[in-house]
Amino acid sequence: MISNFIIDLDSTFNPDPMKRMCVTACVLFNLFLSLNAQTGTDCGNAISLTMDGVFRNYATSSASATSVICTGYTGSSPVTYFSFTTNSTPDKVLIDITAPTAQPCEVLLYTNSCVTVYSSSSMCFDDGKGLWSFGHNFAIQANTTYKLRIKTTTAGNIAISARYYTPANNTCIGATGIGSTPITDNNACNSPGTGVNAGDVCASTLENTAFYKYSVLVDGVSIVNINNINCDNGSTNNNNGFQIGFFTGSCSSLTPISCFSGSGSFVTASTVSLTAGTEVFVVIDGVSGANCKYEISVINGNVLAVSIADFIGLKTGASNLLKWTGLQEKPGNFYEIQRSDNNREYKTIGRISSVKTSSENTEYEFEDKYPSLVSYYRIKHIDQGGQSFYSKVVSLRRGTENALLVELTNPVRNSLNMRLTTTSADNVGITIMNLMGQAVLTDHIKCIKGANLYTKSLSSLPAGNYYLLLHSDEIQSVTPFIKLD
Repeated sequence: MISNFIIDLDSTFNPDPMKRMCVTACVLFNLFLSLNAQTGTDCGNAISLTMDGVFRNYATSSASATSVICTGYTGSSPVTYFSFTTNSTPDKVLIDITAPTAQPCEVLLYTNSCVTVYSSSSMCFDDGKGLWSFGHNFAIQANTTYKLRIKTTTAGNIAISARYYTPANNTCIGATGIGSTPITDNNACNSPGTGVNAGDVCASTLENTAFYKYSVLVDGVSIVNINNINCDNGSTNNNNGFQIGFFTGSCSSLTPISCFSGSGSFVTASTVSLTAGTEVFVVIDGVSGANCKYEISVINGNVLAVSIADFIGLKTGASNLLKWTGLQEKPGNFYEIQRSDNNREYKTIGRISSVKTSSENTEYEFEDKYPSLVSYYRIKHIDQGGQSFYSKVVSLRRGTENALLVELTNPVRNSLNMRLTTTSADNVGITIMNLMGQAVLTDHIKCIKGANLYTKSLSSLPAGNYYLLLHSDEIQSVTPFIKLD
């Protein structure tokens, strides 16, 4: 067809050779653009998404339509159809979408023929960007093609990345370790959490729960911060926020200890007072089943290595015996045994190489023949690539230990006033931290045995929630307080 058309041009118009070349090139170029144009104008001409997680820009189509579920998006505007096919597993599908100039957009899920729209898996992006995935109760079919219709407020480019994604932290067993450094995550592909009740997470129902875990660093409360929250969900509710539950125990038997619910771009929640080394599980569930992107971190918490289990410490005569289980061992892995006298500065006191060359579990033990009066232990697992992961902290106390009683006037206005009662003389460090984990004041007090009074002006600190950390070689504590204007 192309060559015949060119011959007809030559015979009919018979321009000079240069003009014939120009006409021929223009026709071929326009025909090439026509054959390769991304239409997306209707279900039959949907643009196929590449499931590799790479962002690509797609021009909105020339078609237009009105809203189906987003009742606030009035009027007719561009609609563009896309298609994707599930894999054989089938895994969840995670699609990140940004509309032209980040204007609101509506995302509808259809069957391959676009006869049926799945309203439970459709989304309204009020801010023009967000994560789309199947609804938590959607029955995904393997090797099946689905269609997305994206209605944008204006014409332009739609930025989309798509990939197969089933999160590991969908269950307690796959809980993601968190520490003081924020990690970026999402709960868009998560399902209702098993092993927990909605009431334990301060929720009425559970839709898309994500599991996290950490180890308490020092005696006292720990604080989970969820920042840069961006959520989307159905047509009537686009709340940013989470319901959060704290648990101790094990994945086979979780014990709820506290819960919290909050909304906004920043949500924080704290535990009850816990002893150093306690393993804590955190369950978060998006408000009203919201799909959210966020950053999550913990104050007074340490990342737990998923490759180390059952770490315990035993006092045997004059020495301390440490035991743990290595999981999913690989060649070149090794463990460093680290000890601290104050739960802050750690030194390596031993090293054990992995004895397995397969994924089998192995029991290990290490004897510390020269323990301190108070010893804090952790295991540093180093894999063959040089990456490091830490176990929870285990503390062992031998002989007499110093005890601390903290009595704090709370809330605080202009001055921090507290009474510290110790069972022996001690030099106690004082740190005040804000909710972001930043130290806003550091000091110390030389305590005598018995009662000690401490006063410090806090007039320069803005009103808000803070944490008082007290630490020495023998004592650690964290106490929350409120600063008023």
